[in-house]
Amino acid sequence: MKKIIYFILIFNFILADNINGITIYNSFETNTTPIHKPVKKSTFIFLNPLYHTEILKDSFKTLKPKLNIAIIINKKILKKYLPSLINSINVYLLNKDIEFNLKVYDKNGLQTALKNYKNIIIYSVDINKTIVNEYNNTNFYFPAINKNDVNFSANNIYFGGIDYKKQIDKLSSFITDKQAIAVTSNSFISKQLLRKEKEKLFIKEIKLPYINYNEFENQFIFFNTSAKKTAWILSSLSNHINITTKLQLSTQINFDPLLIALTQPQDVQKLIIANSLLNIPIVLEEYNQILNSGIKYNWLNYSTNILLNKIYNSSTKGDEFYMNDFDTYIFNNQIDYKTKIYQIIENSFREIY
Repeated sequence: MKKIIYFILIFNFILADNINGITIYNSFETNTTPIHKPVKKSTFIFLNPLYHTEILKDSFKTLKPKLNIAIIINKKILKKYLPSLINSINVYLLNKDIEFNLKVYDKNGLQTALKNYKNIIIYSVDINKTIVNEYNNTNFYFPAINKNDVNFSANNIYFGGIDYKKQIDKLSSFITDKQAIAVTSNSFISKQLLRKEKEKLFIKEIKLPYINYNEFENQFIFFNTSAKKTAWILSSLSNHINITTKLQLSTQINFDPLLIALTQPQDVQKLIIANSLLNIPIVLEEYNQILNSGIKYNWLNYSTNILLNKIYNSSTKGDEFYMNDFDTYIFNNQIDYKTKIYQIIENSFREIY
């Protein structure tokens, strides 16, 4: 398996500057020579010295399909996420021990990809309805879009975006007076969260960088900000010893180890966070950690892996609805996310509800 990691790391150097049309095979020379020696039955050897072996779930046994997948991504906007995404995709497919090739295109390469690929993963928040309707024999996968956030669906489109509405609904059950303050930034996701919160509660918006901490007194607070900004606000808030909030809440946006690293225990005593990244196979988590392509805290990698499970199941005539590797379902072409509530306790995320 050292070859797998070596191959993926070398590829990332190439990928950084040359994305359009690059092809990845599961071999060094051809797409038929295995990149690693087959492991016996379902035994997987870890590189991590903390473990010796890990028995893979039966769901990882392969029926030896060959998968051809095109990736469409906006290099200019998402370049910094691309190595992590490709690493995570490779880890999943290599652990399936199958023949595959990936071809990565910039956003303008969609028309080229459509000529040769029937499975296309698109990292975008926009859907080209004309393309989807015209190429109805091609399956399109949108890991960043939740079906409920767009007014278009089709049998050949699958969605993987986090269900923030479901998370906000669950968090709102802790708010007794149906009103709260939302701390927001100028990001797309922050605006999206604010809109969904207003559908559920009476919300007063406080937009960064202008904060009057006195307004937080005896209030429920939603943090629609990145982990770094949330940590800064929480740290500042705990220094105002005369201000007491009722409860502090956040969606998936703050289920991030950076929040733990940048705060003290007293800063996060009243913070609860919704998380939907559940049931991650140990082998995937382990190798993603080694390659710095987290799946446990990276929802885009997580949703991509579940959609890969869907592509694999379809190619092997497996279950079209139950994604066995993640013990989750795809209903009405959308990943069906469950939501758990966590607190930061003893410098780690602990499920409380």
